[in-house]
Amino acid sequence: MSKHQPLSGLDAAFLYLEGLGTPMHVGSLMLLEAGQRKGGDFHQQLRDHVADRLAAAAPLRRVLEDAPLGLSHPIWRGDAELDLDWHIQHRRLRAPGSMKALMKLTGRLHAEPMDRDRPLWQLVVIDGLADGRVALYSRIHHALLDGQGGVALARALLDTEPDPETPGHRPPPAPASHPSGKARLAVRAAGSTVSAWGRWMRGLPDTVKLAASGVGSPIRTVAGLRDSLLFAPKTRFNVQIGDQRAFGVTSLALKRIKGVAQGYGVSLNDVVMALCTGALRSALKQHGELPDRPLIAGMPISLRAQGNGEANNQVSMVQCELPTDEADPIERLKRIHASTGRIKARVQTFSHLIPTDFPGLAAPFWATGLSRLWKAGRLSERLPALANLVISNVPGPPVPLFLAGRRISHYYPISIVTHGLGLNITVQSYAGSLEVGILACPEVLPEPARLARRIDQALDELEGGITT
Repeated sequence: MSKHQPLSGLDAAFLYLEGLGTPMHVGSLMLLEAGQRKGGDFHQQLRDHVADRLAAAAPLRRVLEDAPLGLSHPIWRGDAELDLDWHIQHRRLRAPGSMKALMKLTGRLHAEPMDRDRPLWQLVVIDGLADGRVALYSRIHHALLDGQGGVALARALLDTEPDPETPGHRPPPAPASHPSGKARLAVRAAGSTVSAWGRWMRGLPDTVKLAASGVGSPIRTVAGLRDSLLFAPKTRFNVQIGDQRAFGVTSLALKRIKGVAQGYGVSLNDVVMALCTGALRSALKQHGELPDRPLIAGMPISLRAQGNGEANNQVSMVQCELPTDEADPIERLKRIHASTGRIKARVQTFSHLIPTDFPGLAAPFWATGLSRLWKAGRLSERLPALANLVISNVPGPPVPLFLAGRRISHYYPISIVTHGLGLNITVQSYAGSLEVGILACPEVLPEPARLARRIDQALDELEGGITT
């Protein structure tokens, strides 16, 4: 890889969106059992482990540089020196070290913006839990990589056994930085912008061809997109949010989820969406705030080609109707199954029309300005809502993993909330479980743990309806 690499438009968008005042990093909370290397200072053990593995995780050395004169998107410089004392930190819970205290600390850590002068990742070892386990909070900026790219990066740090026979080797010291001249970088920035415009222009014939042959005329294509657009009822989640975060988790046995899916003849993702729907219906009904129309979830989808392991963002978002207006849990599941079927058909039809990049001409100015205007005008509260929350279902490792010799017993994902979308539910499969991470702005959902318990109850309901 060259020393300097321009960000794609989609990657850079996560930087511009921070003009909203909402951090755009994702992360995880791991709970670690004692491994073969019992005792000792796990913080130091982890620091040594990461140092040994950095050669296999090149994205961890990337640091941002602005494109000269704002001609294009920011640029990655891939040879940054790392201060591991900053990247790998240590916190301790006060006695008695409850899970509630761990969730509170995790929410507080996730609310802190990242330092853009450093590579955009960080690990925090958290000890003091009453049961003797160690927790690890990790975060990495969404500009650096998306969910599936994150799994690829995790493979460089995680193992499938406590002491692998072929550990990584400590990389040579990072070379000293020798920035290119302004003119040289300006040419590179302008070139990336011209290249992006070129890709768009070259893609137009294929887009028109698809519109003409796959779904009829271009006019019918636009009409199809318009008719597919849903508007969500306003809820407590669709407001301008503050700078604090609340976090909650639950773990569901994957075997149970698969049993429900097989029992009703639906997909595993359908069941996940149904569990979230049931939990949301219960929570809103208790507060007397249940809309008479279905909620709408924004559901990220991957546009990454099979075998593409690049550490960048190749994602988009679709709308999924959540029938919270339906009292019967089985009918809710049936309606979700029908809704996700329509989504698959739309994605197959329109996937080639979804941009994964956009030209960067002066983007650092206009994109950041638009983000700040959105925040200052509280537009998320004034415009129609396209979604009430975000729900992600990310495939994860099917076997137990180890970090620095310790087994990871739980691997909870943590995502992003922003203005107008103050609630995010992310589900990741891990070693026979579905690990659920719920992130919220405390003003809209002060105790995500309660919603997590409602998800557990929704699973009990669906299991009870299966006829043997």
